[in-house]
This record gives sequence, structure tokens and C-alpha cells, in this order.
Amino acid sequence: MAQLDVGTPSFNLWTEPWITVERPGGQLDVLNIQQTLMEAPNIRALYEPSPLVVVAVHRLLVAVLQDSLRPERVADLVKIWRDGQFSAEALQCFDDTYAARFDLFSAAAPFLQSADLPLVADKKDGPKPIGYLLTEQPAGTAVTHYTHAYDAEQQFCSRCVAKGLLLIPAFASSGGSGIKPSINGVPPIYVLPGGETLFTSLAASLTLPNFQPGRAEGDAAWWSRSPIVKKKEIVKRVGYLHSLTFPARRVRVHPVVGQRPCTRCGQQTAWHAATMIYEMGQSRPEDAVWWRDPFAAYRKPKTANEEPLPIRPVEGRPVWREFSGLFLPSQPDETKLHAYRPSILEQLEELPEEVFPFKGSIIPLRVISLRTDMKMKIFEWEESGFAVPPRLLREVDTAKQIEESLEFAVKCAGILKGTFKDYFGGGGKDKNRLKSINVHMETRYWQALGQTFRAHIQRYTSQANTAALFEDWLQLVIRQAIDTFEEASKLLPDDGAGLALRVQANSHCQAKLYSYRKKTYPMEERQ
Repeated sequence: MAQLDVGTPSFNLWTEPWITVERPGGQLDVLNIQQTLMEAPNIRALYEPSPLVVVAVHRLLVAVLQDSLRPERVADLVKIWRDGQFSAEALQCFDDTYAARFDLFSAAAPFLQSADLPLVADKKDGPKPIGYLLTEQPAGTAVTHYTHAYDAEQQFCSRCVAKGLLLIPAFASSGGSGIKPSINGVPPIYVLPGGETLFTSLAASLTLPNFQPGRAEGDAAWWSRSPIVKKKEIVKRVGYLHSLTFPARRVRVHPVVGQRPCTRCGQQTAWHAATMIYEMGQSRPEDAVWWRDPFAAYRKPKTANEEPLPIRPVEGRPVWREFSGLFLPSQPDETKLHAYRPSILEQLEELPEEVFPFKGSIIPLRVISLRTDMKMKIFEWEESGFAVPPRLLREVDTAKQIEESLEFAVKCAGILKGTFKDYFGGGGKDKNRLKSINVHMETRYWQALGQTFRAHIQRYTSQANTAALFEDWLQLVIRQAIDTFEEASKLLPDDGAGLALRVQANSHCQAKLYSYRKKTYPMEERQ
């Protein structure tokens, strides 16, 4: 068996700098876990080129805080908010107890890896390229299609190894026969509270027991559990802390001494890695009860026998169109079924107004997702920001109005497509071109309307006239629909017959839009 180079491999995430943060002045800094939590009031936000890593690091920091602070009552959360910082005493106690469990290359208890696997690469163990660690990093056969790079050329610094390991609990998806996804199944859209500082973001992410899933006895995060992950282990009981550090893969990274540039970030650390053992780790039984992650939203099931499914990104559907499901309260229908927004927002909604943490007129929320084919193919990630007025968390009637607003926009999109097809959807040599223009028109409509919606939604302050806002929205949607249709029609032939047809189509489209508006909401139009 090959021997390690001189020196003992080590990179402890609790004491070594690896988390990139943005300071209030805009400058970037690299800190360890302890520094990040202690200095959270003086940090603007986590910073990473990959928003997936932001989610992963955020959830790790939340796990540390949940474990060290153990909030049980509203009064505990209120004290954290009023202190304006996380308890140095509690974090020091955590340091004394668990700091050693954060070493990536520990022989006895490597962080988020299985200690029974060899620390040294050996061909008989079937090592895999380190690129498999990062969801956004093509590896194996995928490199042929995406980057045309060679797996053997990949080597990650210790910082990037840590970030790759942290992606597993939140983003590990199906990867072929026998490779199951992590605790949340196919990755959902994650909603993270924002704020003026990282302290605000993390404090708003702490949940009380009533808002946590899997209240299993003996719930423990990675640092309190056995450092051995059994291959293809099915775990029947999972608690919230366990879920935040869920070892869905059985991993052992092979450290190599010597500073070499990381192929992901270009930085160097004393130890890097090019290979690892990467196998199926823990999963829940197929008949396990519904798991509700506090940072994910879930659609209403179709029947009482089905479980709610997470809201996931959909091709061609901008995330703002999921606004209702992601942020607004939902009431049960006549069959007692309803959707579920993230429980971190449910908790905020139930806090007494005098201790509500966001004193301004909006709640900043960060939305991050990874779109897949629901199996092993990965297409893209998406990151968005929303500023949500606090009243929208509480008022069901206002939520229904916004849902109607979005549905009105959907119906108008259908009128655009249908009218275009009626006038310009014939066959002939221009069939594909006309179809392409129709698709482009719809895309342009939703893009432009998305910018309008973000500004519109911030007008729902506590003093706002919701009826007037609804009327404004109807007019904004119709105006945008008309403008988009006219823009698309200008791409068509401009000969005599074509111009006449364009004028007729534009007029018909406008008439259908206003007719639908009057039929659906027969209120006096605002001038």
C-alpha cells in the first residue's frame, strides 16, 4: 500500500480559515467557523461564487448554533435577538467539546467522512476523482459533455474539499443504480433569511422544536455521532440536527501534502486532494413519514393519500412565479389539504409583533435552487432575492389576492400565445421561425413582468390599500402583455399583407386581454 508523505494531514474547519465572508464595507475575508459565528454581527453575508455552497455553509452554521444554544422557547429567541450576538460562553463550551470533530483529515474521526475507510489512496478501493464532491463540477462521463477536462487533472484545496462535503446533506441527488438522494430527496428550492448582517440571517434561521421535523430521541449532529457511515445504511429515525449534517454518501478523502493550485478556486493549502472513496451512505426508508425541511416549501398534495412534494425549480418557469408557495400563508381547502411554506417563515409569523426581528418594512429572503432531471442529470443553479413585507406573512386574504394576481398573469400569457398562434401559427417554410418567436415572446413577457412584480410586491406595507394595488397590477399585466405582443409582431414580415395582419393581430390581442380582465374582475378601470 502507498504511504503518506511526511507530516500528519490536518485541516480543522473550526480553527482554519475557509469560509469567505463579505464585510459591511464590501471587502472579503476568510474565517474559520468560530470566527464567523463570533463576528457575525460585523459580517454582511456569506460570499461564494457557488450559491449552493452558501446554502451548505449556512446550514452548517445553523446546526452549530442549534446544538450550542438549544433554543426551546420564544423567550430564548428573543434573548438572542436582544443580545445582538451569539453567546461566547456557549460557543466556547462547544469548542471545548467538539472542535476536534471538525478535522477533515483526522485518522479517527474525519469531518463528514467514514473513519473506517483508508486515509491513503489504493487502487483496490476503487478511488474516485475528487470532482464528484462538488455538485456543479462535472466528473466521470459528464466531463465529455460539459468541460472537456480530465478527472486526473482535478485537485481541490482543503477549503474546497470542505465545501464539497457540506453539499452532500443538502444537494446529494440520485446518481444511478443504488445511489439515493439525501434527506430532502431531489433538492428543493431553499429559502434563507437575509438581513443587514450575518447575525440577523442566522438568528432568523434558528427554529424552536415545534417548527423542526423529525423530533427523534437522541437527535445529534455529525460531531455527536459515530464517525463511521455504513454503506447503504437505512436509518429509520432522523432528527433535525442529524438532517442538517446528513451523511448521504460514505466518503473518505485522500490528502496529499504539498501546495498546489486548486483547480476550483486557484488557492493553495498545505494539503490538497485528488481522489477519494465515494459510495452510497445513509438514506431513509421508502415508506418513511413526510420530511418537512424548515428551509423548503411544499406544494399541496392532490389527495389525502399523497404527501406534499417540495417546490423545485422547473425549466422555463422563473422562481418569482412560485412566490405564493414560497412565502405566503396557506389555508386548508375543503378536503383539509394545503400547501406549506418554509417553517422558518411560519415561526416568524407567529412571533409577537413586539419581538419581531425585522423592524423595517421588508423581510429580505435569499432563494437558491438546483435544477435537475429528478435523477442524476444536473442542469443549472439559480439564486434570487426577495424583499417581502411582513404583513404578507400573516394576512391570508392578502395572500389570496396575490395568488389571484399571479393567476391573472398566467391567463394573460395564454392569451398572448393563443392569439399569436391563431394569426401566425400556420405551416410552411416559416413554421419553425414563427414557433421560435412565440416562445421568445412568452419568455420576454415573464422576464419583464418579474421585474415589475418585485417592485409591486414591496408596496404591500401595513398602510397600503390592497384593493388599489390589485387594480394597479391588473393594468400593469395587461400593459406588459400588449407591449410584448407588439414587440414580437415586429419580428414578422413587414410587407403589405404582413403589416395588415400585424395590425389586426395586435388589435385582437388587446381586445381579448381587456375582455378577460372585465369578465374576471368587473370593477371600474382606473384611469
